[in-house]
Parts: sequence; C-alpha cells; structure tokens
Amino acid sequence: MCQIIVINKGEKEIQTPKEFLEHFKFIPQIDSFYQTIDMECCLCQCDLEKSFEDNSIDFKKDCGDYYVGMLDQITF
Repeated sequence: MCQIIVINKGEKEIQTPKEFLEHFKFIPQIDSFYQTIDMECCLCQCDLEKSFEDNSIDFKKDCGDYYVGMLDQITF
C-alpha cells in the first residue's frame, strides 16, 4: 500500500515526490532503503515523517496516509 498525503481533509491528495515538491516547495527526504528518488513514482521511497518534522509541518498519520492541514478536524 502506497503512502498518500491528504491536504485539508481531502482538498488535495499528494501521491508522488513531484507533487510533494510542487505543494511543499522542497524535496522529501529519501528513505534509507533507497539510493535515489524517482520523482514520478510513489511516496513509499520517501521518509515523510522526517520530511515533515525537519520542516516543522504538523501532521497526523493513519496507516499509510499522512494528514496535513485542518488537523483539529481529523479524527480516527
């Protein structure tokens, strides 16, 4: 199952490093299992938690999904 970033309760979904870069304006951290990031592939090759933490972006995680924005309205 691939990782997805859900923005503002579903307003937008990010599924690739390219989409991540376009939205957040920085390239996500690479996961330790990979040598390089393929910008067109899924986010499984990225360490999203580290990317968010290093850039002070609040998030919630549920299984493979990461939620950013409107976190006070997210319940699991």
